[in-house]
Amino acid sequence: MSFVLSIIFLLTFSPFLSQVVFLDQTINIPSGHEIKFPYSLGPKLTAESATVVDLEKGEILFSKNSDKILPIASITKLMTALIFLENNKRDWREKILIRKEDLIINSENSEDLEPAGIEIKFGQVMELEDIFYSSLIRSANDATKVLSRLIDLPLGKKFIDLMNEKAIFLKMNNTYFADVTGLDSQNRSTADDLVKLILAAMKNDKIRETLKIRYHDFPIYTENGQKFYKRIWNTNRLLGNFINLEAAKTGYLRESGYCLAGLSNYFNRQLIVIILNAHSDEDRFQEAKSLIWWTTSLKHDNMKTLEHFLPVTD
Repeated sequence: MSFVLSIIFLLTFSPFLSQVVFLDQTINIPSGHEIKFPYSLGPKLTAESATVVDLEKGEILFSKNSDKILPIASITKLMTALIFLENNKRDWREKILIRKEDLIINSENSEDLEPAGIEIKFGQVMELEDIFYSSLIRSANDATKVLSRLIDLPLGKKFIDLMNEKAIFLKMNNTYFADVTGLDSQNRSTADDLVKLILAAMKNDKIRETLKIRYHDFPIYTENGQKFYKRIWNTNRLLGNFINLEAAKTGYLRESGYCLAGLSNYFNRQLIVIILNAHSDEDRFQEAKSLIWWTTSLKHDNMKTLEHFLPVTD
């Protein structure tokens, strides 16, 4: 009884109250266990799909349409980074010449996209590590295109083929990649599948540490040998926030809405949170905060285990 009263008091004076849904009667959950109310069904979301998974306990704490296949925009870049790192043989300090094929051609919809690039120009030079940082920290499409051409591909394979093969290996059975940046709305997945991608990405120290960087300064070398510096900022607005979403990738297209996939370390609980097709940039981050807060504040029943997300290996 004291637990219920404390939760009522907490929610009554909580800024998240307007986003939490309560029922006023007893229901029966599928397992047959009766739940007494007040019992929270979770935050109200504009997001079409979402899920939260406790990484250490292996429990699904929240799920909304988590098996629905939707465009994922720049969350795609997590898979691009994985494939690049698995195949890269170059030194991080190697200077890379920018080619015409690396440039992003602006379209009539370009103003609707998240940071389209770092506006690098043909003939300029960047160090490889700065290109990698630009792809994940700023979500730069031009930098991502550079990464995708820098590895030696197996005969008859394209970079995108390796991405789709990796998705199959990770048992991301409802995922398909059409390009390396996420600009193609045919890059599609589910919240359930993206949990598997986050699990794989966060096992890679380079990806995990890169996503924790708030901003990064680096030089770009011009054709005549001069250099100037550019600063990029992380698109994750919850980095350093009390909710501690310490490693996350955002994405946006008109077709995808506002998306987010990442790892939170809130009160020493590692939570994977996925948001797909939220209505606005503000909604995306507010709903991620609400989900993280709610799932660490209330008791939950009838959990699935994390084994549901792990690929089967020999």
